[in-house]
Amino acid sequence: MIKISVYQVTPFLAEGCLLPNVKINNGTDWLREAVNIMYNRSKERLKVAGVVVNLFHNHDENSGVTISRYPLIQFQKTLTDFFVVGINEGSIALEELFAGMQKVIQISDNLHISVKKNFESDLPASETKKVYVYKVTNWLPFSNESYKKYTKMETLSEKISFLEYVLKNHLVKDFSQYLDLNFNGETIQVQLTAIDSFTRSCVPVKVNKYTHDFQPFTVSFSANLLLPKHICLGNGKVYGFGLVEPAP
Repeated sequence: MIKISVYQVTPFLAEGCLLPNVKINNGTDWLREAVNIMYNRSKERLKVAGVVVNLFHNHDENSGVTISRYPLIQFQKTLTDFFVVGINEGSIALEELFAGMQKVIQISDNLHISVKKNFESDLPASETKKVYVYKVTNWLPFSNESYKKYTKMETLSEKISFLEYVLKNHLVKDFSQYLDLNFNGETIQVQLTAIDSFTRSCVPVKVNKYTHDFQPFTVSFSANLLLPKHICLGNGKVYGFGLVEPAP
């Protein structure tokens, strides 16, 4: 079981203003920045409350080194809505951050937001005998090296097998490992059932080293796994890339 809290965030902009950076980092860059502003305003209060504050930025407070783990606070979006999602300790951190906040929160002169909790629940994430089908939106499977391997593959069967291998690793060696779910890589079966396109190129949107510049996939896959909504897989999870939901 994992604990998931989902907060819907609605932006209110001054007349003539637009959300910044909506074309990079899955369109959630502004949302992460807004929450970080709120975090910096409340940092000392959060520390006193016992919150693990590095969950908000995934860097060691003293050294500044990036902490390698599955992000427990994520910034996600659908076609029309934006969400901040807390998982396990991240759920506790968000609850404390938003406690006592006004209904409308000023982020800057041009941006105010409202935050509403959509749901909070302990949800199962486990290996099963039954096979389920999921959709993964804006999935970023590649490192620089794996991207080079993929582009050299000549057949669709090679590419499908490689993507299935990468997806399985994201489930077993990233999601499961960091959340102590104990998925068994020997018995889990992952198969792609749909994909938007096999052709991929780099998209020239690099702003800094944290901006993701690979064109993402949207895929469906089957697996003998029960997975909750509002988790992300692959690279860029903190920005909501690789958002998993049950396939329609």
